[in-house]
Amino acid sequence: MRHALAGPSLMMCLGMALPAAAQNTPSREIMDQAQSVQAGEPEPAPDAALPPPSTKPDLVIAPIPLSNPAMGTGLAGAAVLYYNPNGSSRPWVSGFGGGYTSTDSWGLGASHNMTLADDRLRFQGWAGYGVANLRFYGIGANAGASNLSIKLRDKAFAAMVDTQYQIFSEGFLRHLSFGARLYYLDMNARVSLPLPNHPNLTPPAIERHSQIAMLGPSFTFDSRNNPVDPRKGVYTTGSLTYGADWLGSDFTHHKLQIAGNGYFPLGRETVLVVRKTLCEASDGAPYYDLCLYGQNGDLRGYETGRYRDRASWALQGEVRQHLFGKIGMVAFGGIGGIARSGKDIWKHTKMLPAGGFGLRYLASKEANVNLRADIAWGKDGAAFYFGIGEAF
Repeated sequence: MRHALAGPSLMMCLGMALPAAAQNTPSREIMDQAQSVQAGEPEPAPDAALPPPSTKPDLVIAPIPLSNPAMGTGLAGAAVLYYNPNGSSRPWVSGFGGGYTSTDSWGLGASHNMTLADDRLRFQGWAGYGVANLRFYGIGANAGASNLSIKLRDKAFAAMVDTQYQIFSEGFLRHLSFGARLYYLDMNARVSLPLPNHPNLTPPAIERHSQIAMLGPSFTFDSRNNPVDPRKGVYTTGSLTYGADWLGSDFTHHKLQIAGNGYFPLGRETVLVVRKTLCEASDGAPYYDLCLYGQNGDLRGYETGRYRDRASWALQGEVRQHLFGKIGMVAFGGIGGIARSGKDIWKHTKMLPAGGFGLRYLASKEANVNLRADIAWGKDGAAFYFGIGEAF
């Protein structure tokens, strides 16, 4: 199974390598998809015996195709090492990745995941550097709908460390882990194609050349029956981070992010997945750390970052159906929006619906990992997506 999952699990390295936080590029979305298809075994029943852990190091190198409307089409490469120095039931995973896309964007990155204290203490971290050529439409619903944009060339170094501890070992709460997250981004953006008649569209220089360092609590609730191909259960993550000037941050805003997936079997080969996300950034957040609609597959059909503001939400459903052999298909749809603040979400949201369908090809029967190709329609037209693993 580790060989089959090498590509998807290390795609997060590439995603974190590019200045994804700047516009939450498709590379960042790939990273988040990868987190749901990392190497792992189905969770055993509470009274089931764990298989003996493997202690033999396993190095795998894999190519990774990708496509997304914001970054174009490209190819990445990844090398991942699975090893088990402490006899854990979960392997440690370290890796390195890099790639290039048709928009002349590229990045390099590394990641590490490990568990300690009988798997109750879990650590994940990543760091990377890259260059991304992206379109910036401005801030607010009207800016996204205007179809006016400038081109930004973002150069950034980013890093994140998240450590969580499983407090309870039995019962329902054994699925819950609490911890803390530290995030750092050094941004250097240049306007490569300005619009002279729209000077207000260009982000201020103080934001284009800045850094943020954010720290705060995080949590995970994971009751999925399988971390690779779940058919039932709940997977929810959240964080509330604060800009810390004592860590060198140029901004002291805070940001709340929560995402939850529910998996419901409708038949032996049919699964319904429901996803809800919420984001809120406080006053003073730089343009690249606002809530960006379309990120993390929320919702497909929108160019990531075209619609951005201090608050966003999305609710969507997806039906996954196996057809025959290695072929399957999905149909999805949802609605969401952006607003000027969290309190305005329920009163003054700019509604942004989307829907579409896609095909799946079972790339690894052993690991149940799919190649996916989706087409989706949003308010501004159609978008095509290709990658490894499900959108969420």
